[in-house]
Parts: sequence; C-alpha cells; structure tokens
Amino acid sequence: MSQTFFSKLDSYEKANRLSQLGNSRGNIVIWEKGAKIKHSQMAVAFDKDQQNLVLETKTDIFPPGTKVLCSFELRGMSFFAQAVFKKSIGNDAVLEIHQELFKSEKRSSYRLMTFPMHEVWAEFDLGEVYEGGKVVDLKSRSSQTALFKNFLNLIDQDEDLLNKGIVRIRIQDVSATGLALHIGELESKYFAKDRIFKNVNLRFIDQDFIMPEIKVIYVVDYISGDKKIRKFKVGMHFSKNTTDLDNLIGKKINQVLRDSDQNKDFEKLIK
Repeated sequence: MSQTFFSKLDSYEKANRLSQLGNSRGNIVIWEKGAKIKHSQMAVAFDKDQQNLVLETKTDIFPPGTKVLCSFELRGMSFFAQAVFKKSIGNDAVLEIHQELFKSEKRSSYRLMTFPMHEVWAEFDLGEVYEGGKVVDLKSRSSQTALFKNFLNLIDQDEDLLNKGIVRIRIQDVSATGLALHIGELESKYFAKDRIFKNVNLRFIDQDFIMPEIKVIYVVDYISGDKKIRKFKVGMHFSKNTTDLDNLIGKKINQVLRDSDQNKDFEKLIK
C-alpha cells in the first residue's frame, strides 16, 4: 500500500508556500506530463494577484502556453502543482499556477518511531461516552477479556477524559504529516477509513499540539504475537495543519531524534 498521501492546500496556504519559495530563492522542478526530461529552475518571486511564480531564467524552457507539472521542497515537505509556462512582458519565464497546490510527505523526512521508546499520545473525541452496552467500557467491562487487556496496554485510562467520551491512545509513530496507532477489534468501529477527528490533542512528554483535523487514511490487520487477539494498524493524516503547525511538529520530532540517547532507549526497551 502506498504511504504517500496528497492533500490540497487552501488559497491562503498555497500563497504562503509559493511566497516562501520565491523569497528563499528555492529551486522548482518543471516537466511535461510523461516526459523523462525535467528542468530545475530558481524561483525569485510570487505574484499573489496574478498567481504567477517568477523564475530567474529568461529562457524559453517550453513553448509559451505549455501545460506543465512542477514540484518543490520546503522545510522537509514536498509540494506539487499543475501550471502553465508563460513569458512576462519583461521576458521573464513564469509559471501561472491557477490550479491547486498539493503537499505530500517527503520520503526522506523524519519519522519518529515512538513505541516503545518514546511516549507520544493522541486524544480522540469518539462522540459518545463509554457506557455498558455501548461496545466498550474501559473502566470495568474491558478488563474482563484478553482483547481489552491487550488494548489497555496502549491507552491511558484517564477517568475524566473517558467520562467525556475521549480516549487517549499511545501512538506508534508520527511525522510532520500524520501518525499511526494500533487498536483492538472492538475499538475499530471508531476508526473507520475516512473518518475525521477534530481538535485532536497530540501529547509529547513536554509539549502538546492541537491538531485541527486528522483523517483516517487506512485501517489494516496487524499481526500480533497472540493469534487469538485481532489488532489493527490505523494510518492517519493531518489534513488541516497550517504552515506554522507543520513547522512546529517537524521541529519537535527533530528535537526528540537529536536528544535521543541509544543506550537509554535500549534500557527503556528491555524494562
């Protein structure tokens, strides 16, 4: 299954990212769909009114009016767009980008494998309080089965949260664009593909982040040591993050990776 997920940016985010590219004089790769040859050019400015990205070159890379594809990178993230190659009155090469701008996770970007060495949790509002007869009662009924005992290893039974219908789950890995977690069979009804959770609290040991929207991208069977216990791996995408929040999450992940001591991690692993 492909692990690359694309999401459309709103008009504000689109302008923000393209302006950053121009201000930083970053490189953008341009090519015609299906062509093997790709051109790397430096961007020098973005005109928000005209939706034009001005390139440093004055060369006719393509015949004016050619529809092209383009991609660029900013702060560990990759961005993609459709554009039309044109020439300005001053003979500058420009990309007219009236179509949507997409972002995806960069394959080489940092992903923090959190479990079992780092504790990172996510708090999901399930939309209902856990009560007897409603599938799950984590405070009493859940402890009676091996299935729930297994699941309880990954959740934090905070009674105040549970009474509000919020469950705190320890996540398996996290990147600037999403996270993955493991759930039990009875919890799987709450994490169906394409479900969207609002205002999810992502909790590191020393810092919290409120994620405006997280979408379930995939749910697959997870093979555990106990064949009697069915578990699922859930992949989730941060679908409404702002530029600033993307940067903050990325910086936090990089900080944890830099501060991680392998000897200490091994000690945690063998506890």
